[in-house]
Amino acid sequence: MQAENVGLQAEQIAVFIPIVAIVMGIGIAMLAVWSEHRRKSQLLEQNHRERMHALEKGIELPALPTNLVGSSNGPSTATAAKALRSGIMLTLIGVLLFYAIDTAGGREGALFGLIPAAIGIANLVYAAILWQKEKRGEKPE
Repeated sequence: MQAENVGLQAEQIAVFIPIVAIVMGIGIAMLAVWSEHRRKSQLLEQNHRERMHALEKGIELPALPTNLVGSSNGPSTATAAKALRSGIMLTLIGVLLFYAIDTAGGREGALFGLIPAAIGIANLVYAAILWQKEKRGEKPE
């Protein structure tokens, strides 16, 4: 009788683990979005108050910070360092995935680990091209 209760509890726990993981994952993502929104709204409110006080006193208005609401000036420019970092990371992750899946399951499934490695190698080639352009003084695209 006791063994059946323990088995049932283990099955219930096994069902609740993914449910809790999904709820917590979504909850943490929502918390991150909310806290970023709150931070930006507080910065905007503070900047508005400063500008209103400057208007009341007749002082020249302070310039708006460019990073107040985010990067509104388009995508950030690519640098060789960023491409190199992501290339090394993806290459190592792909190689590690290949060997881990090969050890655990077999060669057929392990080939999927080479996909991030190939993307990483492409990033390394891109980093080399950017580095050469920066060396010559050209502006990267």
